[in-house]
Amino acid sequence: MERRTLGRTGIRVSPITIGAWQLGGPLLLDGKPDGHPDPGEAAVLRMIHELGDLGVNAIDTAEQYSGGESERRIGKALKGRRDRWVISTKFGYRVGAGQTREDDSSPGTILPSLEGSLRRLGTDHVDVFLYHCAPAPHHIAPGMAVLEEAKAQGKIRAYGISTGQLPILSAMVEQDAVEVLQFPSSLLNERREFWEIAQAHELGTQVRGVMAQGRLSGKYFHRNPRFRPDDTRSEGCRETDFAKFAVLAEHLPEGISMSQAAIRWTLDHPGCDTICLGAKTIEDYRAALTAASLPPLGEPVRRALERSAARLA
Repeated sequence: MERRTLGRTGIRVSPITIGAWQLGGPLLLDGKPDGHPDPGEAAVLRMIHELGDLGVNAIDTAEQYSGGESERRIGKALKGRRDRWVISTKFGYRVGAGQTREDDSSPGTILPSLEGSLRRLGTDHVDVFLYHCAPAPHHIAPGMAVLEEAKAQGKIRAYGISTGQLPILSAMVEQDAVEVLQFPSSLLNERREFWEIAQAHELGTQVRGVMAQGRLSGKYFHRNPRFRPDDTRSEGCRETDFAKFAVLAEHLPEGISMSQAAIRWTLDHPGCDTICLGAKTIEDYRAALTAASLPPLGEPVRRALERSAARLA
């Protein structure tokens, strides 16, 4: 499978990254769902192994996901195979006492978070270590010093942030405190400023949210989804009219599904290194890998999709 380089890091990744939020099981934080229905550990391990055999080499998780269960499952799946994989994990959001959300990425929390992730993942290093919640502006420089020390010790290879907040990204880039950027972008919301910053500063890009919480999957064009109460989408998508996005399918070339077009549209962006796809089934990942092997969408198709998407905004 094709390999792309994460910005200036030298780290080579497959165009599709396994997003592991969905793979750890449900989590309740502050009384609200912050996870997904449990696919079961055996199914998760089997899927990761099969995707590795198909050429996927990158996986993304976080210390918060299912209270660490996502990282633990990845550790089991990659045991004896660690050298074949690029692991990305995130710090700052964690599960606090009484199932409350802790939001703290201050410098003093970075190394304890890293050591916890390394222990759960069963590895001596992670390839990409990202802020999951934004640091306070006055914590950027001291936080960077901690991350550089961890890098010098060989515990991380690169660092950066997962964010949809432009001001904090700009502040961190000004201090050269970002090597890899994970951010949401889709046909429905490109976030052009993020792409421009990433390209201008040679940042590695991990693009998430490509399916726009299922709006671009094509699965719900003819029926709205019924998310389970333990699925985080049951809160965020409650009022969404999924059927209105079906008009996008009118512009699809023959033989390509809506989800594949959404993936291809993002992969065709000149600044895209890899897509973090949060699929739950091997079938969905197989469709994504097919999309990654397709030629780029032609300009007429891209323009038609973008015009239609703009009318839906």
